[in-house]
Amino acid sequence: MQYHSAVFTRMLVHRKLTAAVASLIGPNVQLHHTKLHVKPPEKGSPFPLHQDYDYFPHADDTMLAAIIYLEDTTIESGCLCVMPGVHRHGVLSHQHDGSHYLATEEYPIEAATPCEGKAGDVLIFSYLTPHGSYPNRRNHPRRIVLFQVRSASDQPLRDVHQSPGQGMMVSGINPIPEAKQM
Repeated sequence: MQYHSAVFTRMLVHRKLTAAVASLIGPNVQLHHTKLHVKPPEKGSPFPLHQDYDYFPHADDTMLAAIIYLEDTTIESGCLCVMPGVHRHGVLSHQHDGSHYLATEEYPIEAATPCEGKAGDVLIFSYLTPHGSYPNRRNHPRRIVLFQVRSASDQPLRDVHQSPGQGMMVSGINPIPEAKQM
């Protein structure tokens, strides 16, 4: 997204956002990837609970998601839901039928905490936090920006999920020479 509009770059490196992230994982914060999530009106499907670890595991598990609401978001519009504290259990077993979801019988979306928010609100959580979303039942799309960041010293365990801009320093310095990074 940051290659298409400077607005997203300014959001990504905003001092309040980088300060909040740095307070959680340390001063050297590196971009992993960005996404714009648009849940279509009246048919935007639910997204079962999952951990992002399953998509791009890292050695020190410093990966964080920063979600920015672009409009007011409610349960009715398909807000994000999280299971606070469950990240402390570490990596959970996921279904590997191409979906990468947690078993819905054991981790139903109804057991998660809805994170409704106003436009401009930011939600930050570990990639070990189970999260998902409700369907969008409103007549307008639900849009959020996602920034996934990590400590610059945290290395991927597998060479997966390469994204444009990956490795960009959003705060601090890169303590690892380029030749050693995946």
